[in-house]
Amino acid sequence: MVDVLRVIKGSVKNVNVLKEATEKEAGLAFFDYTDSYSVFDYGRMPDLIPNKGECISRMAAFNFKELGKKGFKSHFIKMDENKMYVRLYRVLNPEKYDLNKINKNYLIPLEIIFRNSLPQGSSVFRRLAKGQTTWQKLGLKKIPKPWEKLKPALLDVSTKLEAKDRYINWAEAQKIAAVTDSQLEEIKRIANEVNAFINQKAAEVGVEHADGKIELAFDENGEIRIIDVLGTPDENRFLYKKTQLNKQMIRDYYIELGDWFQKIEMQGIREVPPSLPKEFIEIVSNAYKSICEAWIGKKIWNAPSVEEVYEAHTAFIEKVKENKQWKIEEEIQK
Repeated sequence: MVDVLRVIKGSVKNVNVLKEATEKEAGLAFFDYTDSYSVFDYGRMPDLIPNKGECISRMAAFNFKELGKKGFKSHFIKMDENKMYVRLYRVLNPEKYDLNKINKNYLIPLEIIFRNSLPQGSSVFRRLAKGQTTWQKLGLKKIPKPWEKLKPALLDVSTKLEAKDRYINWAEAQKIAAVTDSQLEEIKRIANEVNAFINQKAAEVGVEHADGKIELAFDENGEIRIIDVLGTPDENRFLYKKTQLNKQMIRDYYIELGDWFQKIEMQGIREVPPSLPKEFIEIVSNAYKSICEAWIGKKIWNAPSVEEVYEAHTAFIEKVKENKQWKIEEEIQK
């Protein structure tokens, strides 16, 4: 048994380093996924979503195995008791290192986002409204509307290691990551083909894959590998009848609730969020479990069907809206 050298604790997973990555060799680590979640860049939230961590690890492992059969290289090694063992690559911040002089064994400091549609609430609409980009710069044919499907999928890109990551254009992405023209095209090819794989799998499950992301690294031979995780309700937006069945469910609940979201997002006030109702925690947990079981083709928890989760979620949100309206009317009467 190899001893853990250090633990990098995140908001949803812990990275247990067993062997450090060096200039010439990949390291070794295992991911330990928790039932915690994070929204609105707050960090770890107060509640736990039962079985969420296991769902993420099972789906990610399944996806890496399937993509491996298709010839894609990744950092995935194996799953052992819900621990995902992976190759570990160096994390070199381009603000401190000249990546033009380094071509092996490090994280490519970009996050690649693929968008198949633009659900209401997509960050694309916020960026357009704030003048941070234009539909022309995004490569769209016209001003997009909510729920619009995109063919071909839109490839978006953001920084990865900055204090506050930001969306950038591909020219800036190429400069930051210090990749060649051919390497940039390979990055885009991998993103498009991974997106196609997730689209097909989602269709088999009976959900729509609206968007998602991947992260990449150069291995010790200078080849591009897929890292982190992909194709899960944490990294990807899965929809059923225009209803979010992913982490966005929780974001939308806090947005609907209003007060805490307004303080942290609009006013910049950092305040401990209210806990989620037990009923809603169960619905979110069932959404993860339902998609996971259908995705990997194995019954583990005998979770409700996607349709049943959708109906429970719809009924719950209606109650939240009615209660909110009742409180508003009560305040007016006062």
